[in-house]
Order: sequence, then C-alpha cells, then structure tokens
Amino acid sequence: MSYRPSPPAHVRTRVDVSLLSLSDRACLRLLEYARVATASQLADLVYPSLRTALRRTRKLALQNLVNRESLPAERGGIPLAYRLSSSGRRRIHLNPYRSPGLITTRHSLDGVEFVASLVRHDPGLVQLWWPEWLINFDWGVNPDHLVVIDTGEASALILVEVDESTERPPVIRDRLRAYAKLFEDHRIGWHLLWVANSRERLARLRQIAGSMKDAMLAGRCWGVAIEDVSHRGADAEVMAIGAKDAPRPLRGIATDPKARRSDYGVGSAAWISLLANGGREDIGAFWSGVEREHVEPVPAAAVIDSVVEEPTQPAATETQTTSIEDLEAQSPESPPSSAETTPAFDLEYMTSLELAVLVTARYRTVRQALNAASLLAARYEWQHLEECADMLCRSYEPAKQRLGLHLVGRYQAADPSMPPALVSLVRSLARHADASVAAKAQELLDEMAGGG
Repeated sequence: MSYRPSPPAHVRTRVDVSLLSLSDRACLRLLEYARVATASQLADLVYPSLRTALRRTRKLALQNLVNRESLPAERGGIPLAYRLSSSGRRRIHLNPYRSPGLITTRHSLDGVEFVASLVRHDPGLVQLWWPEWLINFDWGVNPDHLVVIDTGEASALILVEVDESTERPPVIRDRLRAYAKLFEDHRIGWHLLWVANSRERLARLRQIAGSMKDAMLAGRCWGVAIEDVSHRGADAEVMAIGAKDAPRPLRGIATDPKARRSDYGVGSAAWISLLANGGREDIGAFWSGVEREHVEPVPAAAVIDSVVEEPTQPAATETQTTSIEDLEAQSPESPPSSAETTPAFDLEYMTSLELAVLVTARYRTVRQALNAASLLAARYEWQHLEECADMLCRSYEPAKQRLGLHLVGRYQAADPSMPPALVSLVRSLARHADASVAAKAQELLDEMAGGG
C-alpha cells in the first residue's frame, strides 16, 4: 500500500492574472482603488456573499496576489484586512506602494465602510465613488472620497472627509473655510460630509466648528458616525457642522432636482466589470447634474391652469385634471389622491437656491413647484421668487408663462416690490402671448390697477 501525501495548503502558486475570474480581477482592482478592504466590504462591493469573499481572498493570498493583515481584536476575534501584495501590484502593472501604519489603515477602512454600507443597505443609491488619489482637481482642498448619490428624485455630490480623531481644531476650521470657498462656485448639489469614527468624535467636531456664520456652509456641511452608517445605511442621521440646520437622514442630503445617474452604479454588475477591466467612469455630467428624464406619460406642466372634463379612467398625473388654483386650495394636511405624484424627498431640506431651481425645472410636478414657491415665501425669499417669475414669464412655453403669472399674482400682496419689476413683462404677455396667457396677464394687470 503506497502513501502519497497531499500538497501542503500554504504552497503558493503563480497564475496569469488575465485568467482569473471577473470578480477576482475586480477584487484586485478594488484593492488598488481603496488600498485596503475587509472581506465583508469586498462581499458588499464585489462578491455575492461573505463566504465567497473569504474563499476567494484566501485563494488570491495563496497565489501571492494579496496580503492578509491582522487588525486589532474586536469582540474576541481578530479581523483581517486585505491589501495588494508587491507581487500582485507588479502583475497588474502598478507602481510599488508602501504599506501604511495602523491609523492610516483604519482611515482607509472607514472610508470603504462608508461606501460599502450604503451599497449594502441601499442598492442603486451610490452612482460614483472616487478615493482621494483619483481626485486630482485644483479645488484648494483634497477630500478623502468623492461620492455621488441619486435617489431617483434628487441627487447630491458629496465630498467626504474621514476623521479618525487625529486632526487639530485649527486644521478642521481651515478646511471648513476652504470648502466654503469651494461652494461659492458650486452652490447647487455639492455637500461636505464628515465621517467620524465615533459619535463622541462627531459631537467634538460640531463643537470645534461652532457656528462659523458662513452662508456657504448652511445646508452644505454635515457629519455622521461611521457606526450609524454601518447599521442603517442612508437612513443614518446626519448632523449639521458649522451651521444650525436640523438633523436629517443621510439620503436627505440629496436635494438637487437634477439627475446624477451613471450606467455604472457602485456595486452593480456593470461597475464590477468596468473595475475588473481597469476602466474609469465618465464623470463630466456629475458636476452640475443634468435635467432628469421625464417618466410621466404627459409632461407635468403641459396643461397647467386648464380645466378638462373628468375622464372615465383615473388621470395619470395631477396636472391632467387640476389647475394651479385648485392645487393651492387643497389642504396640505389632506392625503394626496392616487393620481398625484409626490416627491421622494422633503422640500424643507432644500436650500432657497435649490427651491428656486425646482420651481423652474423642466420636469417637476405642479405640486412640487407650488410647494417650493410657498417655502420660498415662508422664508421671505422674495428675490428668488421674483427671479423664478421672471424666468417663467420669459419662457416660450404657455404653461410656464401661466405659472410665472400665477407667482406674480400670488405673492404681490406680500412683496409690494415684486409687481413693479415685472409690470412691463406682464404687459408684453397681455399683448403678444397665447390667448389663454394673454387673458390671465390682462386679468393680473386689472388687479394691479385696482389695487387688488
């Protein structure tokens, strides 16, 4: 009887990287992307399960493509982190990279955990993720990560600062001032989010920032504890830093009505394939966002201010059977009917500038426009309302012209300075516009002349 021993498990083998599976190649690229990751994070982003991630990373380690590093013990266990080995970097044609210390490793892992948790709890929310080494822009400040989220109704470009309780207060204040300066040129849809390593550190960040009284930080600067994101994803509560805004869920940061969608959403099969092949997303459309594609069968503003007969079937949109005046007359406490389209985000979270953008956006429901205008009036933002009315009245679309005239008539009593600035425009519409628009413009002129 012969005895043939099996090969020892620790024997390392060498394989052609191009022959690896798609997910394994994506794993290697992700470790290049993020520098380091745990098995659970790889399962959220690349592999279908934690068991598969553990099995595949063990095989990659035996093939001398990744290194396994022990992290400080948690709950009696010793977690492992994975990093590209020097051999693995050479074999996918990357430059050598020196392994950092424990604090830098934890800083990197918390950044990856932030993105991985959003992908795990809210698939399809994260449209873009770039770590610091890819963000090569002359902004005057270098965020740790660039993350873009899109809820389907609103979007946000988030500059992420991961805080491991190592930065001194003067450095934090200097960064806040640098971001405030950056937001002067990027006022819509851009936000700063501090990801703190604990709730105590988040409270300390808020204390350090105090009330900086910088208008550019209002509604723009937030903080969240990484443990909350790990447990709740986009439902984690974010707190204002350097401003006095009320807390909101993380998904509430997305307030820009413009779309920031990608064909390569983070964690999707397309993104994994792009990652495995060493590709990069085209991010040109993310900076300012694009007009959101219309999904309703009839444009929301197509029949504003018109009255039609009740159809035999329920209306597809609220504007098919409801005028502006009817919508404003409805009690805000009454529940919307099944035919009405309601937003998936709260308008009160939006800044005044974002509300003004929503009022004039091409694709939005009439109710959204009216609610946004009402919030602007409640905040006494008469200048924004005047600009919205001016822009809508100058449109070539009768529906938008009627909405603009409605805003002039609706808020002229509250803001006496608004009508004189628009009287000539209203008179022009009364003479040259569409018949229905001209009639409404003349009615408005008569009200102004009579002091109504």
